[in-house]
Amino acid sequence: MRKEKILAAATAAVLAITAGIPAAAEEQNTEAAENTTVQESEADAGSETPADAVQGGNLSVRISDDPLNINPLYVTDLNSFTIMESLYSPYFEIVGGEVYYGNGLLENVSSNDDSTVFTLTLKDNLKWHDEEPITADDIVFSMDVVLDADQAVPYSTYLLDADGNPGTVTKVDDKTVEISFGTSNTGFLGSLSQLYCIPQHIYDGVENIGQSELNQEPVGSGPYRFQSYDSGQQYVVERFDDYFGGTPYLDTITFKIIKDTNTAIAALQSGDVDMLSISGSDYQTVEGIDGVTINHYNSGNVDALGFNELNESLADERVRQAIAYALNKEDLITFAYSSSNYAQPAYSILTPDTLYYDDSLTRYDNDLDKAKELLQEAGVSNLNLTLLYSTSSDINENAAVYIQSQLANVGITVTLDPQEDSIYKNSIQAENSTDYDLVLQKYELGAEPSLYADILSSGSRSNYSHVNDPDLDALWKEGLSLPNGDERKAVYQQIQELVNDKQYLYPIDYTNGFFVLSNKFGGFDDFLLQTIYYDYSKLYQVQ
Repeated sequence: MRKEKILAAATAAVLAITAGIPAAAEEQNTEAAENTTVQESEADAGSETPADAVQGGNLSVRISDDPLNINPLYVTDLNSFTIMESLYSPYFEIVGGEVYYGNGLLENVSSNDDSTVFTLTLKDNLKWHDEEPITADDIVFSMDVVLDADQAVPYSTYLLDADGNPGTVTKVDDKTVEISFGTSNTGFLGSLSQLYCIPQHIYDGVENIGQSELNQEPVGSGPYRFQSYDSGQQYVVERFDDYFGGTPYLDTITFKIIKDTNTAIAALQSGDVDMLSISGSDYQTVEGIDGVTINHYNSGNVDALGFNELNESLADERVRQAIAYALNKEDLITFAYSSSNYAQPAYSILTPDTLYYDDSLTRYDNDLDKAKELLQEAGVSNLNLTLLYSTSSDINENAAVYIQSQLANVGITVTLDPQEDSIYKNSIQAENSTDYDLVLQKYELGAEPSLYADILSSGSRSNYSHVNDPDLDALWKEGLSLPNGDERKAVYQQIQELVNDKQYLYPIDYTNGFFVLSNKFGGFDDFLLQTIYYDYSKLYQVQ
């Protein structure tokens, strides 16, 4: 029988991490916290070997395309990330609002009173997959790479303070690193949780690490190590016996590259695939398959419609507002997913589990008369726009068709431009691109609100709308430097209101996540730590 499971993943009550302390006290109106070592999540307490676990076996996981880059400092697509998480360990993760060290390289993080100095301490006896020790030198090297403009790491802003100045990274001893900032950096722990360490002895002296052939056979720190890669077919990792978290259960994990979703579901039904992520549009098909469990979780993902402000018409906020008013989020979701059960309408750029999320913003949708009025005020008629989207999901195709149909009702002609995912990514990341006017995009940025600056600040890597607003930039800067409390909350409320009222981005929905796993395997609850952060060492074959 097919089984269904709902996970209690990140909720709207998620806590924030700041100044080294879980900020649960914020909800209790407490004052700023004193200098304290970050407390360990309860999940770090560990658990006994499951009674039904069998050592050995292979798990087949579907991915939709070849990975673009497995090096964790350069991963920007989900397929690469899905594989990379088996090969590399993070410094730590934030789960349920607390620092979780279980699958991380660090045993401790602490900060001073004003969040300008952070001290990182490594666990004992850490090893790279080639058996070389992991030391503080690797952390210093990795952070230097992130900050080196010539290395073009897409996450370089994660090591900058509110003034845009880089942190100073210093080795204290073989296990300890200190990072200092010129101004308070309240959001730093949220940033650090999304960075990774790479081996200095492998990459030292390499001029262009992102393009290096060394990435084709990565030397990582995670529970599994590289075995083989057959482009267009599969990527295989094998158990790393010296993994600091203990010997993983499975012998190997095979990431099977299956581009077509229907083919992937058929492979699940035949047993050729054991695990895959599905969208709401595939839910009814998969729930009829015996021998699998559909796990529900908060994906943390936002679907959004971006407006390229390099288009003169879209630079007028009245036109952007008109487009928003011409759409109906609930109808769009139902049309895209064939049901309203698989996503919830989004009315803020922040997700409900993000600190300072505001659900009381003005709702710009479902008013055709208002849309026509705004277009008339802007002096715009017979507008022709190109809508760019990735063909990686039928959801995108459905959403694009709905948007095209609805905007026709207010006299806007939309030409659809579907592109294969790799081409789509190149299109949206091209500097000052005018090849598209509208773009369907996704983002997942976690519970720390300062990270959302990445999608809507001048010159940021994911600002596909090319927004350039000095007032908004100043608010992002201010929010990063303030300690948690009413003052910081007010800044992020201003940010949400400004983005919403200017319609710099039209968030469509917060998507539910569905991960399907064959009942021949267990450990999913511990595997899925938070949204898309995976701990492959917890998966096992059952007796």
